[in-house]
Amino acid sequence: MKHYGASSRSKLATFLLAFLIGGGAAYAQSYTRHILSTGMGVPGRQGFIFGRFSNLAMNNSGEIVFLTRLRGSKADVRAVVRSSGVSFEVVAFEGLKAPEVKGGYSSFSAPSLNDAGQIAFTAEVASETPTSAIVRVAGERSQVVATTGTAVPARPDASFLEFSAPVINSAGNILFGARFGGKQPGSGLFLWTTHGLMTVPLPRELTLRPSDLLVPVYARVDEAIFVLRGLPSDVVTEQIFRTIALRSFQDLPSTSMSPPVQDILPARPTEAPLKLMFVLAEGEQIQTAMLTGDPASAIKARKTDRSPPVMLDRIQGQTAGPRGNVIIAAGTERDPKDLALYCYCEAELVRLTSPEEFLSVTDPAPGRPLVSIASDGQKTVSFIAPAEASGDATSIFVFSIPQ
Repeated sequence: MKHYGASSRSKLATFLLAFLIGGGAAYAQSYTRHILSTGMGVPGRQGFIFGRFSNLAMNNSGEIVFLTRLRGSKADVRAVVRSSGVSFEVVAFEGLKAPEVKGGYSSFSAPSLNDAGQIAFTAEVASETPTSAIVRVAGERSQVVATTGTAVPARPDASFLEFSAPVINSAGNILFGARFGGKQPGSGLFLWTTHGLMTVPLPRELTLRPSDLLVPVYARVDEAIFVLRGLPSDVVTEQIFRTIALRSFQDLPSTSMSPPVQDILPARPTEAPLKLMFVLAEGEQIQTAMLTGDPASAIKARKTDRSPPVMLDRIQGQTAGPRGNVIIAAGTERDPKDLALYCYCEAELVRLTSPEEFLSVTDPAPGRPLVSIASDGQKTVSFIAPAEASGDATSIFVFSIPQ
């Protein structure tokens, strides 16, 4: 593991500030396009149709990767699928022989995708001795980079017991949380590179028990946020946004001509603030910092002529927008079924989608939250929405922001 001086710490602060604040213009128009639904045929897999979609990831090249089931008359198998929005490719599926270990895949974690199109996921492998493996897919080649039962870096008496879903960075290196056993069992964060596995030092404020597992809850390019497993996903999602929005609002310049402000997200004083670990992973250089969401305070936004006078309901999801802005999905406190995408741009809330435009998204399952959301960080957001009032049918949409 490399060591970092004051200049690197300054760089981390710069990245963290950009992650928290963002910047750029707001948008008044959008375009939403449906690309895939449960029940549609699987290209190249005659006799199979798509089942439920989940765990969407997107890169800056506009590719997406997601989990689904391939349903046939004689089989129903889990699968990892990649798409460019036009074509679809089954990357891995239940029963396929796993590389470098005995047995076939039985299930998959949320996949991660970088701009080079490389994919990483954790897979359960069915065999006489069930194994968990972290798999890296680059082009036509799949490789296992870590398995349960193998030694932990710098701990020859310890072996891996359990992995989180992984995050792959722009260099193709893979971050993951893991639990390990041995004389001194524990838990930590690890990095795989072509040079091997290494342990990532954790912030001093974070202490892990052997039963804890760090899991990724947000990732974009070389940045990610990890939290302890088991925390409520809706609370985690909202507190990440609170962290971003609070810092953005506090850093606005204050002048006598400053516009008025409005509350856009109510305080939730009964919720405890969560520990969020921000990770900057540039190549093999890994830096970390602790963040804390503040649910005791209402979130404010600048109010202008284009700002909708709304109080938001729960934040259902968030992703990166152009030039570092944050795009969120939420209903309103007055009408939680009025789902929309918003941009939190320079501490101003701007509604991107009208109720009429989102009818194809909201009509099939009014009031049901989005399943997953991701973006290319530039002009396109993709998301998975329920396709019926009850049941597991889903649809994938692509949302374009005119530049």
